[in-house]
Amino acid sequence: MDETTTFAELKQYIADFVAARDWSRNHDLKSLSASVAIEAAELLEHFQWLDRAESLALVEDEAVRAEVAAEVADVLIYLLQFANVAGIDLSEAFRTKMARNALRFPPGLPWGSGDQTQTAECKGQAESQA
Repeated sequence: MDETTTFAELKQYIADFVAARDWSRNHDLKSLSASVAIEAAELLEHFQWLDRAESLALVEDEAVRAEVAAEVADVLIYLLQFANVAGIDLSEAFRTKMARNALRFPPGLPWGSGDQTQTAECKGQAESQA
């Protein structure tokens, strides 16, 4: 379904869901951003204290993967509603951020070097795109 479902469809789905239940009065940006963080913490609970290999092995279990998928969905649902309320075009925000990241972290940089190894010119370009 990822190949055929758009952000616009998902945003409309959650907007309709919220409207049908008259929840919009409670969906202010502070509450929605808090809900994103809370749901992200619930996702993290599954992987807390696990190393990389253990984390990957954990989601090989169908039941656990279903639980993790539910937490991922919760994060996405609140994020979609946040974007609805804030008037954020998710595709545009994604592309803008990735363009900035491409400037900040060009291929071939040593792992973990990030902004520290860039030229002032590259940094200026990245900041102007932020």
